[in-house]
Amino acid sequence: MNVLFSVLSLISAFIGVGTVLLWFRYIKKRPVFLETDSSNNGVIYPALSVIIPACNEEESIEQAVRQLISQDYPNLEVIVVNDRSTDNTGAVLEKLKVQYPQLKVITIYDLPPNWLGKNHAVYQGVKEATGEWLLFTDADVMFSLGSLKKTLRYALEHTLDHLTIAPDLYYGGVFYRAFLTYLSFAITATVMFTNKVGVGAFNLVKKSVYQEIGGYEAIAMRVADDMSFGELVVNKGYKQDFGLSGKGFIIVKWYDNLFALLKGIKKNQFAHFKYSVVTTLLICLYALLVGVYPFVGIFLGPIWARALCGVSVISLFAVYNYLAKYLNISRSYVVIHPISVLLYIGAILNSMVKTISQGGIEWRGTNYPIKVLKKHIRWTKE
Repeated sequence: MNVLFSVLSLISAFIGVGTVLLWFRYIKKRPVFLETDSSNNGVIYPALSVIIPACNEEESIEQAVRQLISQDYPNLEVIVVNDRSTDNTGAVLEKLKVQYPQLKVITIYDLPPNWLGKNHAVYQGVKEATGEWLLFTDADVMFSLGSLKKTLRYALEHTLDHLTIAPDLYYGGVFYRAFLTYLSFAITATVMFTNKVGVGAFNLVKKSVYQEIGGYEAIAMRVADDMSFGELVVNKGYKQDFGLSGKGFIIVKWYDNLFALLKGIKKNQFAHFKYSVVTTLLICLYALLVGVYPFVGIFLGPIWARALCGVSVISLFAVYNYLAKYLNISRSYVVIHPISVLLYIGAILNSMVKTISQGGIEWRGTNYPIKVLKKHIRWTKE
């Protein structure tokens, strides 16, 4: 058994510590947007259209719209697409439209074939947009004052075509925030290797680039539309950057609790891996080896193998220590890291099994066959 533990420790340390070192090199190059005052420095801001798809968002849409319109950004229009809502979203939007002339409301009653609901809503919103830049966001995203100016200024100064930002979503109980911390680490580690990313809370793109790459029509049936849009930008040769929101800069209350989060991400985890069973299982094996085994291996095998696992755990602590400087988390969450990994593996496998057994996914009351979803992935690649 000592031979087995030694081999596992060697592989785990090599891959795990290597991933962490690469992650630090990558993350330190990423901009962190903080909630601080900054001068305009004579910047001429281009017209900006913010597009929000909204389906049954009566609880959050009013606050989201008011926070956006209260921004000090010149030449701003806000477009909310009411996508077949069955609650009071429409009534709330009609009230807001009377108060704010810069608010446009589009109402969708039916979903045409070969479209996912959110993707179609964004597509319709862009058709009404007049801005030189487009910002795709969600109905539960809250923007701090000055955040639009700061992000547009960054995009202009760095001659970007597309800027996407991971929001501040660290709230709730210890296990919930610990899981979100691990999820952020896992996502940024994935992006580090692909260099292609999009985040649904904040996708800022030049309208001319959006049109050149085919827009949301090109990803009409892509479940992970935000990531798919980011991939499309890079694949077409345009310049992209990925940043992080500091505490309070861009805030999202994603789900009410950990159970709801694990249930909610069931829809898109298998989609992130292009509905490939082999890829999904390899990712799970990698997560087990790198994220769980070191915490077990420090008690198993010869002393040097235990020491290697200790080094792996220390490297993960360094990640949490770094993130704690900018996010509303504790570095002590590293203790819960293996539990978070196991929960995430469970969510991935649940997504894969449910998608395959049901022959597709159900989203916002509409069923989408997996054969159709896979076909549209191939079309996007072509």
